[in-house]
Amino acid sequence: MKKNTLQKLLAIALAGAMAMGTLTACGGSDEPAASNAGSSNAGTSDSSNSGSSNAGSSDSSNSGSSDAPAADDTPAVPGIEGFKAFDETVTLRIPVYQRATPNGAADAADNYWTDWVQTEFGDKYNIDVEYVALPRGQENENYALLAASGELPVCCFEYDYPDVTMYQNEGYFAEYDIEWFKNIAPTYWANMEAEGLAPYTEINGENVLIIGTRPYGKTNYQFVTFYRKDWVEAAGYTEYPTDPAELLKMYAKIDELGLGGDHILGGTKVEGNGVDQNYAYRTYPQDEVLWATTGDYSIPALSTEAQKKLLKWNNTLYNLGYIDDEYNTRTSDFAISDFVSGKTFTYSCYSTNNIDVLNQFYEQNPGAKLGIITNNGPETYSDGTCNAFRPNGIFGEYIGFSSQATEEEKQAFAMYLEWMSQDDILFTLQWGFEGKNFNYDENGNPVSVADQSGIEEQQSHNNNVDMWCLVTATRSLGDVDKDIKAITPMGYPDSDQFFADIKKNYEGQLACYDAGLASPDAMFTVSIAAADEYKETLWTSYATLRDKIVMGSEADFEKNYEEASKQYLEAGYQAIIDEKKAALDAGYVN
Repeated sequence: MKKNTLQKLLAIALAGAMAMGTLTACGGSDEPAASNAGSSNAGTSDSSNSGSSNAGSSDSSNSGSSDAPAADDTPAVPGIEGFKAFDETVTLRIPVYQRATPNGAADAADNYWTDWVQTEFGDKYNIDVEYVALPRGQENENYALLAASGELPVCCFEYDYPDVTMYQNEGYFAEYDIEWFKNIAPTYWANMEAEGLAPYTEINGENVLIIGTRPYGKTNYQFVTFYRKDWVEAAGYTEYPTDPAELLKMYAKIDELGLGGDHILGGTKVEGNGVDQNYAYRTYPQDEVLWATTGDYSIPALSTEAQKKLLKWNNTLYNLGYIDDEYNTRTSDFAISDFVSGKTFTYSCYSTNNIDVLNQFYEQNPGAKLGIITNNGPETYSDGTCNAFRPNGIFGEYIGFSSQATEEEKQAFAMYLEWMSQDDILFTLQWGFEGKNFNYDENGNPVSVADQSGIEEQQSHNNNVDMWCLVTATRSLGDVDKDIKAITPMGYPDSDQFFADIKKNYEGQLACYDAGLASPDAMFTVSIAAADEYKETLWTSYATLRDKIVMGSEADFEKNYEEASKQYLEAGYQAIIDEKKAALDAGYVN
């Protein structure tokens, strides 16, 4: 597989849809421990970008290139029934996200469940399964270092499609033969076909992608923001106010009452993919050119009016003292400690039955009441903003075989995906063991144990999601109420409130989707070389420029934003805008 230069405009197979009805992923930097720093439009999730019909894609039976593993080398019997142990031990190195987690939480790459995979899968087929921890939000840097040292794991995966095209352009991916893969992993492939993912395996005319599924793609309801309901009530409110003007009044009252610490919204430094999303600050319906050239989840849109409104809001909060004076030096761990110690108003994360942060919170704050911020359906606020958001999309993890992997390693990984796709294996990884990790309720539905700390079988972040995300992005029992209950924090004083809030949030997001306020990013049928070239530089530049804007005086906001925008454009953002505009004019946006 040849390495493509960043300067060459490359044809790619996946295209996103411009129509508002097309889905994109949530999440973002979905770093779950991140504080929202007071935004009235809190919450995003780990996300993939959606594709649209693949203009350059061949039929799903495309056999790939001559360099791909050949179908006739696979077992005669498809699937697990045809699996045989390797004659010599194969080392299978698999990436796994390492997220910011409280002390005592299971390590993502070394825990009971990684050992369980080795025992149940690896030992049976003479495969040594090793997990490679990648700090969430730092995948690009880590893959680059691993590639440079010749130590890429057997696969590279990512939720965000622009990153995937960059990996392809940099030569990280190897082509594979679909018939070869289908013979080894028929269950996995059947799941792809059932969800309409099979046509989206090509990038740049090469068959490289395998794609996990994602239920409930019109929403991102699994990502939640908890708030101090007792503080809201103390401030004289019966409901959480979503309008920014009313929020400021409530914050002032909470501050006046002396609730929390010195900075009730806390704050941590801005870093990682998907930072400062401006969907709620855009004008709808969106201008096509502006949407296509600057509406990118992966690259902050500094210089746009929407980003200006977002940063103005944060500048106001900072100057009012609600955001920490030195938030730009604080890591995501502070978001946990501040909330647990009762200093801050909100905490954002992916919801699940057992959340270590809540265990600590209720222990240290007896009598406290929590709620979850909800989407109430289409709303426009007094300042002209709204509650638009970025939906998840049908795409889970985009996965590619590493170009540095051997054929045996690729076969072992295909076996791993098929093994994990079996209902009993997937259920066990997602739910654990009855009586330890979950119990059945009166209706026969599994309910996770809220606090698994101290047991050998303790699951890692969000019920081992960073292991089984290769198959599906979220747990699903096939019924929305059951699935909401399955991610509702259970066993807490406010669990009934949590279920009601998450259900309301789900319904409100669906209503926003139907109203055109679930905003997809533009996806191109050609690679944007400037984005690959300048993205890393722009991320670093944005963090510095953003802090100068937010931490500056309100009187200097306009000047600071104008100066920062000019510098950001000159650092490469204008080149990205120009290239996207050319691609749009040439018809490379579907």
